[in-house]
Amino acid sequence: MQRSLAMRATIFGMAANFGLFVLKATATSLSESLTIFSETLNSLADLVAAIAVLLFVRWAYLQPDESHPFGHRRAEPVAGLLVAIFTGILGFEVCRQAVVNLVQGSEPKNIGMYPIIALCITAVVKTGMAWFFNRRAQELHSPAFRATAVDSRNDVLLACQGLIAVVLATFRLPVLDTIAALLVGLYILYQGHSIGMENINYLMGKAPEPELMQEIQSAAERVPHVREVAEARGHYVGTFVHVELTARVDGELTTTQSHEVAEEVREAVESLGMVDRAFVHIEPSRDEKEGDRRQESEDRR
Repeated sequence: MQRSLAMRATIFGMAANFGLFVLKATATSLSESLTIFSETLNSLADLVAAIAVLLFVRWAYLQPDESHPFGHRRAEPVAGLLVAIFTGILGFEVCRQAVVNLVQGSEPKNIGMYPIIALCITAVVKTGMAWFFNRRAQELHSPAFRATAVDSRNDVLLACQGLIAVVLATFRLPVLDTIAALLVGLYILYQGHSIGMENINYLMGKAPEPELMQEIQSAAERVPHVREVAEARGHYVGTFVHVELTARVDGELTTTQSHEVAEEVREAVESLGMVDRAFVHIEPSRDEKEGDRRQESEDRR
């Protein structure tokens, strides 16, 4: 079910970005606006990102096998890292062209209405994509879709900024078109850096957010016979979390009962959306340990 939702969402994003890329590429061919050219490259980066996510999401949802006993969830961050590199290259090219135009004093002579129409359509489409991918990110606990939602929201702001610059450049200040393109290029570079750092952290097994660790601890402590969680550590395996925790239980429990408690704790923690695996260690509570030590001391006397 999750894989099906993820695939449909990814195909939708790819189709929408392809449509915007064609629209902006056509506007670029009919206009000398550097802003619309930079927006075209931005859409190209979004399209490449969508294709990479489509390919790697299919891989990420494959079942564990002998070669990958903990699954293939690292495939999604690998896709994100490749997208970050490509995005950085595009951002650099946009900035380079804008700086060259500013130094040489080049200004667009023919902008026309097509870029204005293209940017208006972009703002509308990206607003819908931001809403759609935000919902899918919440349903699937997907950082890739969460990043897509944030990127779509930012693209709305960029389109509005570009629209203002193109309108002013058309009627009064052509240099604003180049300045707007430079701002878009800097934004693309920033996006590439942000995407790259986020996915590097996933690949290196960064610790989950404190809020998630608190949620994990609370889920474990709600299990009957668990007195407290003595230790809980987690790390990302791809975009999902593996957790190791120590649960202190009633000391009078038998070995079989303690095992059952450990299984209940594991199931409770793994029921949380972001947690893929939980490894549970059981030990007697501190009160029981102190009682055992006092009893051993008395026996020795």
